[in-house]
Amino acid sequence: MTDRRQQLIKKLLKANPSENEEKMVTLIIERILADMADFYEKFFNAEGPGVIVYAPDNTENTMYYMTTKELITGLEDLSSRGIDGAAEVMRKGIAKAESVDPEREAIFIIEDKKGLKLFHFKREEMIKLDKE
Repeated sequence: MTDRRQQLIKKLLKANPSENEEKMVTLIIERILADMADFYEKFFNAEGPGVIVYAPDNTENTMYYMTTKELITGLEDLSSRGIDGAAEVMRKGIAKAESVDPEREAIFIIEDKKGLKLFHFKREEMIKLDKE
């Protein structure tokens, strides 16, 4: 994610945002997700099934693509060390990556201080601004 986008999100994430500020945050997040889904499709087509990993706390490599082969290696390592929660995220990531349509969906893993989280993004379910 670019510094500009991070700064915009930080500016807009207030304790009590106005309706316009909420709409702006939603638009920014929607744009970021669409961009990331485009990157996912390119990686998928170039390297095969996998996931994009976003690790905001890493100092060197905050975002990278892991193929299913790399995910399997990671799963084996986590399982051998008894890190069951993260291993389960990897297991689900592998299953989803192997069945996803990259033109319509993208698979992301967020790796932060709290652990690993899996996200399955579907383009047709983009955030809607209209409140019903």
